[in-house]
Amino acid sequence: MVQKPKTTELFDAFADDLLAERNCRPLVIIAASRIDYLLCEILGIFLLPKLAKGKDKDELLEGDTPLSTFSARIKICRRLGLIDETLYLALERLRTLRNLSAHSISFHDGKSPVREHFGELRKHVASRVSYQLTRERFFDQADLDAIEEWQCLLLTLCVLLEAIRDNMEPTTGNKKTLSVAAK
Repeated sequence: MVQKPKTTELFDAFADDLLAERNCRPLVIIAASRIDYLLCEILGIFLLPKLAKGKDKDELLEGDTPLSTFSARIKICRRLGLIDETLYLALERLRTLRNLSAHSISFHDGKSPVREHFGELRKHVASRVSYQLTRERFFDQADLDAIEEWQCLLLTLCVLLEAIRDNMEPTTGNKKTLSVAAK
């Protein structure tokens, strides 16, 4: 019987892959993809179970559905109180960077507008305790070079969302409104 890898093993494998990348464009795309996946998992835990059967796609979270986009997932997580405003702003900045990296011919972290968006992302993440913990765990030296700063910021966002997901309790619904709806 094959055992499923533990969450920490899966995250460590992802972190190793992210740390091996030395270019900011793929870093942003890879991290944003992981974060989008984590937001989907968080919503999947928080919301009542899907109506679709078995392996069918979730009618809210997958395919061409209301909560299937990175933008919608970020916004609904904020509105449901699953992430705080600062994390929301950081994720919105990452979304902008992801769009620039995916849809622009030129993507250079030292030039406008990437430089400004990265500065805003840094402002919302670098002051967090989780950033310092991520930095201590994955980076030895006192000063990070530019690519290491990208890596640390993006790993911090992933660490935060992994922790949120791992601390989620499945929703059972609003008993009061469900009882009214059943009448």
